[in-house]
Amino acid sequence: EYFEYTPGVLRAYVKPCHLDALTFTLQPVLERSMGVKFIWGEVRKLDAEAKTATVKPIFAEGTEEVGFDYCIICSGCNFGPFKP
Repeated sequence: EYFEYTPGVLRAYVKPCHLDALTFTLQPVLERSMGVKFIWGEVRKLDAEAKTATVKPIFAEGTEEVGFDYCIICSGCNFGPFKP
C-alpha cells in the first residue's frame, strides 16, 4: 500500500507537513520502475500449475483471475497499537 520511513515519524508529530516527505504509495513506484502490475487485494485461490491466482481486489465486489510468471506473496504487517 505505502512505504513509511518510521524513524522520522516523531518529527511529523511536531511538523505534520513533514509526513509527505516520509511516505509514498508503492503502486506507482513499482509499476513505473519494475514494470509490474500492483494488485491490492486478497488472494482467494492460488494455482501453481496453471500459474493463476484468484484475487478479490480491496474495493471491488467480485473476484478476478490473474495469470503470473512469478508470484510474490506479501502478507503485510500491522503495527496498530489499538488492535489486539
